[in-house]
Amino acid sequence: MTKQEFINHLQNSLRGQVPEGVVRENVSYYGQYFENQRAQGISEEAVCESIGPPNLIARSIIEAEKHETGSAREDEEELIDDIRSNSGSRFSIRYRRIPGWLGVAALILIVFFIFWLVFNMFRILIPVLVPLVLVIFAYRMIKKFITGA
Repeated sequence: MTKQEFINHLQNSLRGQVPEGVVRENVSYYGQYFENQRAQGISEEAVCESIGPPNLIARSIIEAEKHETGSAREDEEELIDDIRSNSGSRFSIRYRRIPGWLGVAALILIVFFIFWLVFNMFRILIPVLVPLVLVIFAYRMIKKFITGA
């Protein structure tokens, strides 16, 4: 990929996703980066390989812009898919961050479920255990009475 192809692809990926000023700023930055690298004797193709695919760079710029403006990221799956498709690896780890409140809610539900389970076990066992304890108590009392101990 040449510098111009990279810049065009980056520009097209950013247009409509971020303000025009951000597009110009990043196109200018990467254009200058290419020029600096070329001055050091590095080919355009080598520069493209070293910085990665323009669609992935565009995604990171879009995400950074979303975080700067305070909006939540809604395209996490798309970003993960872009990374996976450009990584060249057949296997990748997929994760999703669980919000703190969701973890607390899950913990509360688990504790509630355990209490519910214990309560229901006692509710089922009490009709069996109470007569059994009474029979054992009566047996010991009768045995103590008969033996005179």
